[in-house]
Formats: sequence, C-alpha cells, structure tokens
Amino acid sequence: MKKAFMDVSKVLKDNRFKIDEKNHRDYQVSHFCVDYRSEKLVKRIRGDYYTISFDYVFMHQKSKILKRELVRILRVLFKDLKTTDPLIIGLGNSSVLCDSLGVMTTNEVMATNHFTDFLNIPRVALFNPEVVEKTGISSYSLIEMVVKKLKPSVIIMIDSLATNNKKYLNSCIEINNTGIIPGSAIKDNKKIDRNTFGIPVIAIGVPLVLQIDKEMYTTPNVGEVVRISSSIIGEALNELFF
Repeated sequence: MKKAFMDVSKVLKDNRFKIDEKNHRDYQVSHFCVDYRSEKLVKRIRGDYYTISFDYVFMHQKSKILKRELVRILRVLFKDLKTTDPLIIGLGNSSVLCDSLGVMTTNEVMATNHFTDFLNIPRVALFNPEVVEKTGISSYSLIEMVVKKLKPSVIIMIDSLATNNKKYLNSCIEINNTGIIPGSAIKDNKKIDRNTFGIPVIAIGVPLVLQIDKEMYTTPNVGEVVRISSSIIGEALNELFF
C-alpha cells in the first residue's frame, strides 16, 4: 500500500512550505504542489496533491457533499486532459476488506468502452488486476498489457492507502496527478505515472490501514468506510464522465 500524503504534511508546515487549506464547516480541503524544492524533503514526486479531510459521522451523513468536492477537484486536474478513453483501474485485493477499495469502486462506475455506437460519450474501461498472490503476475505487467491493447487517453487508479497517523485513518480522500506503484510491496513493480505510458495518470486513495512499526492495523468499521468511500469515488467518476 502507498503511504498517505498527509503523513508528510507536518514536515511541509514545519519547513514553512505553503499548503492551500480551505476550512468548511465540517470538512477541510488541502492542496499542495510538490516542486523541485520540496520533493526531496517529503520524498514525493512533483505534482499536485489534494486531500479532503472529514470525520466518520460527516462521511456517513453527508457523502453527497464529499462527492461534490471530489468532482470539483477532479475537474481541476482534468481541465486540460483528453478524457475520451479513460481507463479506470481498481488496485488491491478484493478478498481483504481494507484493501478492496479499488475493486469496490470500479463496481460503482459505468463501463462504456464496449459501446461502439455511442460516439458522443467517453469510452470508459474498467480493470481490476488483483494481487500477484492471486494471479502470479504483477499488477504492473497486467496493466501494461491492457494499456497497450486499449491505448487509453488517461489512467485513473484507485487504491487503499496506509497511514502512520491515526488522525487520517478512514477520514480523508487523497487525489494526485503523480501516479502510484501498484503492489508496492513487490520490489520489481514499477511506478505508473505520466512517463510510464506517455499518458496522464490520476490516483485516488483512502487511508484504510494504520501502519505502526511495520505492523498493519484496521478498524471494526472499515467495511462501512470502504462501502461509503467507494460509492463517493464511483459516483464522482460517473458524474465526471457522464
């Protein structure tokens, strides 16, 4: 699992790097642009990182507000991108609840790549590569094959995240345009970003695992968090493209 960007936010603030924060009544939206000055400090690739922070009650009761905010951010990131043939990839392990966000999100998104008669809507393709323990093939290799076959205009990757700060567990959605390493525990897996296949990559994640001293922990309500989060992200993607 990739580490949540919010884990390094304190480092940025301590070193007086500007984070654009907008505080709403029950949630907060943060935006930071990692540049050549900050990339080594936070060990993140240059690009835009957005985070929508909230508490469990707000997510449960006001999911439509979070969806609306996510759509707004996605429209900013997609402003100058070609979105006619997006490939949406759900990373993770569908058999492990806290790692099933990607697969559950793609279940919420409408696939239209097979509709050859409707040329006025984006041709959305969905793909869940699962984990190497199930397929014997790295996620990167499977994604590479699909990308070469479909030639999408943009890739959107959804995955569960890990955090070392309990404050962010189950309580934020992160979005960036810098890519992700699928199955990052597999040493030979490669990063998927704009340079990998020559097309833009957007990554969306939710911290669903707390990592402390190399041990992973989750919460009893993680199933409900995954269900609501996947619905928010899936509905936002449907609104973005349709």
